[in-house]
Amino acid sequence: MVSALVKACAAAAAAALVGAPLARADVEQLPPREKTFPSAFGSFTVGVHDENVNRLPPLNMVGTTREALVGHVAWGRVDGPAGGVLKTGYHVGCAVTVGPGQFGATPDLEAGIEGGEVPSPHILANPNPIVTLNLSPGEVSEVPVAEKELIPGKVVQTVVRDFHIIVNACSGPVAIRQFTYLYAKSAEVDDSGAVFGDSTWL
Repeated sequence: MVSALVKACAAAAAAALVGAPLARADVEQLPPREKTFPSAFGSFTVGVHDENVNRLPPLNMVGTTREALVGHVAWGRVDGPAGGVLKTGYHVGCAVTVGPGQFGATPDLEAGIEGGEVPSPHILANPNPIVTLNLSPGEVSEVPVAEKELIPGKVVQTVVRDFHIIVNACSGPVAIRQFTYLYAKSAEVDDSGAVFGDSTWL
């Protein structure tokens, strides 16, 4: 009787280990994106480069948890008498959940501007938000990371490094896709455009 119980426990432990992710990191570099849009006030350009996904073995070693450190440089430029805002973040989706899911994010942000002959100023920020989501099967959630005011005639950028993504209770694939939106505003017209990174998995 004891022998049968030991065998059953061993089998259960082996099954749990099969579902656990491999204990190794996996870094993926993604291609840049850039678009220029004509507008009533002139034009504007939005883009992203240096996008990367560093997949990590989950700290809890549970097969339904995904972790990654992600980063990118989002940028925008308005050519004309207009201001606005640059916004960047990620879309996160889980194919199959096993219950209420949790999403956590701990970013390291650096925002700056380029252009002209004046040295580019930079602003460092560490807001460390934690967001909890209940992801239903097939649901995609938008997770904002940072935003930056636009300056006419200058390249404005937001640098995101080691943004920590954690998704729990997802038994199917977890997909993520980076986005950058540019919202331009002038006295006569409001305009917008966006670029999206390649979809990838955690």
